[in-house]
Amino acid sequence: MIKTMNRPIRWIPYLFLSLLIIGSNVILYQTTYFQPVPTSVLIGSMFDFLLVIPLLTYYFIIRKRYSWKLTLLVALVSYAFASWIIPDDLMKSVSLIPKALLLLEAGFISIELYLLFIVCRKLPKVKKTYKEINGELPFLLRIKQAVNLHFMKSRLIDSLISEVTMLYYAFFSWHRAPMINEQTFTYHKNTSYVALQLMLIHALIIESVGLHYFFSQWNHTVSLILLFINIYSILFLIGQMQAVKKVPVIVTEHSLILNIGFIKSLDLPFKYIQEWKTYEGPDELSAAEMKYTFEARVSDFIPEKPNIELLLKIPVRSEIIYGFKKDVTRVVIKVDEPAELMRLIDKRMAEDASNLGD
Repeated sequence: MIKTMNRPIRWIPYLFLSLLIIGSNVILYQTTYFQPVPTSVLIGSMFDFLLVIPLLTYYFIIRKRYSWKLTLLVALVSYAFASWIIPDDLMKSVSLIPKALLLLEAGFISIELYLLFIVCRKLPKVKKTYKEINGELPFLLRIKQAVNLHFMKSRLIDSLISEVTMLYYAFFSWHRAPMINEQTFTYHKNTSYVALQLMLIHALIIESVGLHYFFSQWNHTVSLILLFINIYSILFLIGQMQAVKKVPVIVTEHSLILNIGFIKSLDLPFKYIQEWKTYEGPDELSAAEMKYTFEARVSDFIPEKPNIELLLKIPVRSEIIYGFKKDVTRVVIKVDEPAELMRLIDKRMAEDASNLGD
């Protein structure tokens, strides 16, 4: 199962293992003690830079947060490190590797461009459907409904919706007021979520300038790749922050709609709720619990425990960014007005039970 997207990035073990690999190769190739280095050793070094480091990056950094295709960019950057560390006469024997990586990345981009071409052909129909949907609903919900009416569900379509949603909330959502009525509930105002996101964005901007200047001194291509990754990360954080502010928890007549920004969502029919209660567990959920729990709360400097716990009759499928899915049998929620939300949930469950009885 895919865990939630707001788990902390484990920088310390990632940096330790990556620097251990890079440092050992620096000692191997840049000192005279191990010279001459056999050509067969180069295979092990390529294994380190093109497989081990990208896999470490995927496991500790990329997974559940960004598109896995960034792993290919990490492999290219890692190869650039290798070419800087390993002597040129040895690197000549593996000169086809960067071309193969670029070709693979180009293949993925070509597929997405073809998908974009198909989407553009149906764009007028999608746009018309989008305008016909209730204008009070947030963009996030309207665009999903409009696209799903005209396209078969697929990972590529879901990925495209994720990218469009991110760009919308990063650039075009600032003038739109959030959806506010008696059936909507914010979940970020009583937290330090916005301050945390602004701090991360500020740190990434400083890091982007510093890394771009540093790497441009010896490899312009690597500096541009890292700059692209950092800019994408900044837009991702801005878009997610705006989506959290603009898209509240929504209670409809038949279901509870939970969107944590655009990274994960759950449309939970009231008929599938076994019971609701005040959450009394620990502040942090265990890894075992996260396998079957949908956690509807935002990250914070000091995480506060959820307010509400819902136990479900059957597994319900939640959606995660880029088309990933997760079946859950439990939902924990942290909102700014828990008492009012619990009252409304109880009311809707009673109405739903009454309708089933009739």
